[in-house]
Amino acid sequence: MARSLDTSFLIDVLRGHPGAVAKAELLDSEEAVITIPAPVLAEFLDGAYFAGGPYLAKAMQLIAGRDVVPFDKECSLIAGQLRAELRSRGISVPMLDAMIASTVLRHHSTLVTGDAGFHRIPALAVESY
Repeated sequence: MARSLDTSFLIDVLRGHPGAVAKAELLDSEEAVITIPAPVLAEFLDGAYFAGGPYLAKAMQLIAGRDVVPFDKECSLIAGQLRAELRSRGISVPMLDAMIASTVLRHHSTLVTGDAGFHRIPALAVESY
């Protein structure tokens, strides 16, 4: 099963959160297909470049060799529809989260995240740690 890593997961691994580190080790041992959605990469690198120094170096090591899943026109269509449907039900989801979810949905993956907000998105497979 393909897994897509969320920003919260990457940050937690970088900071040594025990649950995230254990999940990362489990994913590596399973030799699962692991990707990073393009919107996640942008969000993660924003913080890493801002922090700079050793934090940036560790962040770059963490993402090295990972495949990045693009955010394309189809993802845009899914994100727009998803966010509008949720909003019509009174559920507010940030656009960046809709972009991440749509990328994961489009590529038939499971999102690995510590962000409970993703559980509100129907049809999105989510794994917590």
